[in-house]
Amino acid sequence: MSAHEPKQSLVERARAAARSQSVRPFDPNAKVTVNEIEAVRQQLAQCWNVAAGARRADALSVQIEMVMNPDATVHEARVVDSARMNSDPYFRAAAESAIRALGHPDCIPLKLPLNKYDVWKNFTFNFDPSKMLQ
Repeated sequence: MSAHEPKQSLVERARAAARSQSVRPFDPNAKVTVNEIEAVRQQLAQCWNVAAGARRADALSVQIEMVMNPDATVHEARVVDSARMNSDPYFRAAAESAIRALGHPDCIPLKLPLNKYDVWKNFTFNFDPSKMLQ
């Protein structure tokens, strides 16, 4: 940069850097496949611990709504059934364990196809013991 060129602000430089990064083309017909979902399910099953002896453990299906980062790490996660979270201690334990699983070192990043980020950047995952802990 010469002395006569105006200095770029930090924000302008960050925007320019973001524009110069390779952009993944969005395919509006892209879908996450059954095999890709199963890979995530198997990965999270390794990190999710449902309390042994929990009353009706088979009914402790916990839905977690997630906002994802492009690197397949979880940016935000929340339990969908907040009312049950507050009234059922067994469900609360399972839900808290599901949230912890999303940050477990063996489960980050999730095994999601990075080229389909626009498809899975916001999704709900069902932690279901009958499907995950077989």
